[in-house]
Amino acid sequence: MRSKTFSRRWFLRTTTAGIAAVGLAGCGGTAGPPPQLVALFSPSRVIVAGRPQRLPFGLVAEGRPATDDGAIARVSVLFEGEVIDEQELTGRLVEHDHAPGVEGQPHEHADILRYYALRTTLPEPGVFDLDVEIDGVTVSMPVQAFAEEETMVLLPGEPFPRLITPTFADSAGVDPICSRQPEPCPFHARTVADELSSGQPMAILVSTPALCATAYCGPVLETLIDVVADFPSVTASHIEVYANGAEVSFNLLDPALTPAASMAELGLDFEPALFLVDASGVVVERIDNLFDTDELREALTALA
Repeated sequence: MRSKTFSRRWFLRTTTAGIAAVGLAGCGGTAGPPPQLVALFSPSRVIVAGRPQRLPFGLVAEGRPATDDGAIARVSVLFEGEVIDEQELTGRLVEHDHAPGVEGQPHEHADILRYYALRTTLPEPGVFDLDVEIDGVTVSMPVQAFAEEETMVLLPGEPFPRLITPTFADSAGVDPICSRQPEPCPFHARTVADELSSGQPMAILVSTPALCATAYCGPVLETLIDVVADFPSVTASHIEVYANGAEVSFNLLDPALTPAASMAELGLDFEPALFLVDASGVVVERIDNLFDTDELREALTALA
């Protein structure tokens, strides 16, 4: 498996790199500043050429709640000026409803207005353009695809590592093992290695509810808790991103904050990421960043 090590500073820089937004004038009808188009995928050698790829993007509105759903985006994928794919996508709504941090620590970011989950194949390494038309306005967004050997993150078709992750019985030096508030999630009873040995398909979520650094952090852990209950054949595990959140009082900017060992083992320098793993222990899909109930339900149905 491709792997790398990285510092906390590198992790913070890359998780926020995708937030650079493009103004989208004339979209929506509410008061306040116009929404913005945002790339909801990491630019850090994650997009792979020659493979089916999920490229989520979204609309955000600073200081305003998500209010509309279902808006159609017309998306064209171009390479060197030539259109290689065209799709119409329906907006998906995600409400930001998880706890706003721990012990008064700031946890502020823009509300997601809606997001779109483009699935396409970028046939070769290079820079592609996404032309996105919403409400009569077209904006463009570059996407760089890398050769598979240049990518670092775990890819579909590869075995998921048998990680000895923290559990309720053994925190393995990680505190907390789950930063969900007010109570930890139920997905820490056994290590990922033990769950993989059970021979059941798995949904493995890497996320940090109290310390998410991105402007598009949706309530993905809550979504997983709600939906996976309807799939008894699928087991779920949650891997916390940081090893010492409690030690630094959940201050994302504390220089002592350290990523958990699992982040390097998975080649991740962004979060959240959901790995869907089949009964043989092979990754069949990776869903980066946000997802809604419907998208998760579709993915778990295919997995189960």
